[in-house]
Amino acid sequence: MRAEWHALHTTLIRSSNRHGFHRHFGDLCQGAEALKGVSEPAAVLDALHAPGGDPAAKNALLSALVSAAQAPGDGSEPATTLLILALWPGLDAVYGRLWRCFRREPELLVAEIAGRITQGIKRLDRDRVTWIAATLIRNTERDIRRMLARQWREGAMAEAFPEEGGIAVETGATVFVDAPCTDTDLMTVLLAERLRAIIGDDAALVMAIAVHGERQDAAAKAAGLSYEAARKRYQRALIKLRAHLHQ
Repeated sequence: MRAEWHALHTTLIRSSNRHGFHRHFGDLCQGAEALKGVSEPAAVLDALHAPGGDPAAKNALLSALVSAAQAPGDGSEPATTLLILALWPGLDAVYGRLWRCFRREPELLVAEIAGRITQGIKRLDRDRVTWIAATLIRNTERDIRRMLARQWREGAMAEAFPEEGGIAVETGATVFVDAPCTDTDLMTVLLAERLRAIIGDDAALVMAIAVHGERQDAAAKAAGLSYEAARKRYQRALIKLRAHLHQ
């Protein structure tokens, strides 16, 4: 089930260990205040993955990597690779939540996550984002769920009007002809879309805790948030949801 997903991680790790990667990483560190004094790529990942620590300092590291990934030059590719590896725990949780919708062809989910997180890094407006990890991970899952919901709706119309022929939904370089999800999976996708319309980006946090049964500390880590920040956002989201239901 996870062979392709683990293979991507292995490929990224191997890439980060190459001589050329280290050379470009050294140049990258010279131009970023948050990365000055960092000796090697593994040190960045250790700092970002270490339990506890200063969330603001970790966010500053991620911000420096995003800036390098968006800049022209040789530092862009290593910065993007390090960002994906830094966000891997959260992306792994996204993979775990979505794999059932791609169980026939899990490599498509790997491609979707890799492609969308890369696009998200390139397009991120750091001036409008507070917590980089949480934003990139949430946006990646949101975009894939939206694609699945759109695909399901168009597939349902194809069944209702078979004379029109099958409908293919194209996303990037991948074309999905049908959604290999159970009815429960599709209901979950549509529920996530409905929640997002009501409570915004915190819908992913509510889905993880209230629907998928994840512990708040695990959901917080996957979203790149501290436990306390996730707890407060979860509580505010529930208050907003209850207010909407009682209108």
